[in-house]
Amino acid sequence: MKVISLFPRAGMFVDGWRVIKEIGNGGFAVVFLVEKNGRRSALKLARHRDSSGDDKQTHARTLRELSALLLLGHPNIVKHRGYGYSEHGNVYLALEYIDGWTLAEWAERKHPTVREVLQVFDKLCSALSYMHSRGVLHRDLKLSNVLIRKSDGEPIIIDFSCANYSLAEELTDAGLPPGTDRFRAPEQFKWLREHKAEHRAKYAFRVADEIFAVGAMLYELLTDPRPTEIQARFSLNSTVILPPPARALNGRVPEALNDLVASILSREPAKRPVDTEALRRELGELLAYSSAEYLSPVHPPSEQRQGGTSEQQTPAVANSSLPGGPTHTVRGWRGLVGGLAALIALVMAGSFWLSRGEPPQPREPQVASAPPPPSSPHSAPLVSAAPAMSPPSPPPVLLTGPETAAPKEGSTVKTTPSPKAPTQGRPSGGRTKATAVADCATMTLVAALAAGCPGAQIRPESFTCPSGAEETMREDLRWEINEPFRLTLDSRQGPFEQVWFTAGADVVGVVPKGVERRQRAVAPPGTIFYGKAYFLSDRMGRSEGPALVIRYDRVKLPGQDERPVCFVVEKPADGYEDGRVKAFNTGGGYVVDRWP
Repeated sequence: MKVISLFPRAGMFVDGWRVIKEIGNGGFAVVFLVEKNGRRSALKLARHRDSSGDDKQTHARTLRELSALLLLGHPNIVKHRGYGYSEHGNVYLALEYIDGWTLAEWAERKHPTVREVLQVFDKLCSALSYMHSRGVLHRDLKLSNVLIRKSDGEPIIIDFSCANYSLAEELTDAGLPPGTDRFRAPEQFKWLREHKAEHRAKYAFRVADEIFAVGAMLYELLTDPRPTEIQARFSLNSTVILPPPARALNGRVPEALNDLVASILSREPAKRPVDTEALRRELGELLAYSSAEYLSPVHPPSEQRQGGTSEQQTPAVANSSLPGGPTHTVRGWRGLVGGLAALIALVMAGSFWLSRGEPPQPREPQVASAPPPPSSPHSAPLVSAAPAMSPPSPPPVLLTGPETAAPKEGSTVKTTPSPKAPTQGRPSGGRTKATAVADCATMTLVAALAAGCPGAQIRPESFTCPSGAEETMREDLRWEINEPFRLTLDSRQGPFEQVWFTAGADVVGVVPKGVERRQRAVAPPGTIFYGKAYFLSDRMGRSEGPALVIRYDRVKLPGQDERPVCFVVEKPADGYEDGRVKAFNTGGGYVVDRWP
């Protein structure tokens, strides 16, 4: 048997398991495809030993994941196949190897019908109902943690590294449990704001949080034809402004399903299905409905074709004769202009409310009785997506105006209170200056401009590192906090050009040739940084005056997988207009653990 390093390579052995290749790399563990006695498994090796002073407690988390899986045995939940220790003392967990696609990849490759999507979620809810009955909460449900097995199409819930179960020891010092911000229920962010001064306070994760995550996954598949792509998306958990109804973004979504998704994503936990078994029954009712609209692909397969960006594709409109209404796909700059026009029209209603002296109140999404207008694109990148970094509050999304569609004859009409009517639990008095500033801060750039907010901008809030970033930078990448690196900020533009950056848009930077020796060793030429651009109109960091800020939260070194990081570039802006920031495309940034 060969002697192995901390993280083995292909051909080496871990406690008798022969390593074939690395298939996953996260903040808590590295996952390898291994083989033993002719049987393949996934071996999850903790990043640290029990005695290594690991502040992330990856050893303890791996053992707790094992404990959770020992409580479970369901065909749609990954199975354990053993555990042990590597030669260096790192605990490992052997798991059933699933040869399959993530839920997002499956949606893009297989072009499922509405019925097929519901069948997958029906099985997921059955597994979750069983899991919850055993006292286990997954706490990190998302599209990448559900695999669709290629051999039989069965969905399998994986990655229980964030799971919790009855009487389990708490392993985190943070107020919120580990998880992915985009799929967190909005009450988590509300709780965090209310208890930010209480350092020992812990949020009590509940089944209602798990149900919201299921709704977020379903909303993503119904509204986004390319869920694997990195792009701007509507925030799903803002406590101020609600995302548009699924049917408003995709006319193929049946009305009954649109209503169910809206209830799952409700800001009030009591309005969601009471548990996952109740949700499974509601999905079963929809599955029993066999109209033609449930048998059509959720998205036209042409929208999900791989290769080439949306800007390179020609405009397309789906066959309007399909049940569920026409699905309009707007591509390129024409779609962006049309989408901006629609957005401005919507936010003008919000500015009218502000001018009347009342802040806009969140309301449950309404279902339009008519198909969406052509100006409603499926995924036009109009607003800032939820940052990958952990914010103290959810980011802003589109401000939706009052429902204007005429109700169908004989249908039940959902009423919305008048803007003057006070929302339950909140006073209806005039806005204070502090309230006005808070409202402006939570709007998108276009919404803030339409509402007349002073100094409207898209600016980043203070943040902490993504999960696993600090450890990855310190131990794997050998980066030091406050260490400077130089890079080309936007790899699509020349390194010595003045470039316009769209505030709130994704940015991909690259390390150029000719960097100094230290950087070549730890962030060599060709290293790719993934992040998002922001605009500051005042001092808020290392620069003074108007500035471009780019927060990079992932990095990919040549020949390696993506890893979470915290890297910030802040430099003076040479111009600002129409939501864009002008700056020189070469700049230096800093490794950080917080900003500012």
